[in-house]
Amino acid sequence: MTEQSRKTQALAEHYLGQLSSWAKITTRPLFGAVALYRHDHVFAMVWHGALYFKVDDDSRRDYEVAGSHALGYISEGEEHALKSYWEVPADVLEDQEQLQQWAERAYRAAIKAQRVKDGDGAPGSR
Repeated sequence: MTEQSRKTQALAEHYLGQLSSWAKITTRPLFGAVALYRHDHVFAMVWHGALYFKVDDDSRRDYEVAGSHALGYISEGEEHALKSYWEVPADVLEDQEQLQQWAERAYRAAIKAQRVKDGDGAPGSR
């Protein structure tokens, strides 16, 4: 395990502790990040020293207003972004109650995205 991987895993463990009273969460490595799961839904990722929550059209605006940004990475010399994961603002990280509220929204966004992917939540699918 690289030093970066150890740091990422340690930070993920820290956030597990912060969210433990909210829900049972598991972690798994995912493309160099650590994914946080609740009931088999990835709702968060720890990547390069930051926590990112899953967003949807309803929650993205709050991240934009807070000055946050999408999870970015460089592959083969090109910049990319996972636009469905945004960095959790510092003031949210510092307030456990608010962190849990934002985690719940991220979890709901993950469920909604899975439903759309499965064809259960797409417009006109009912």
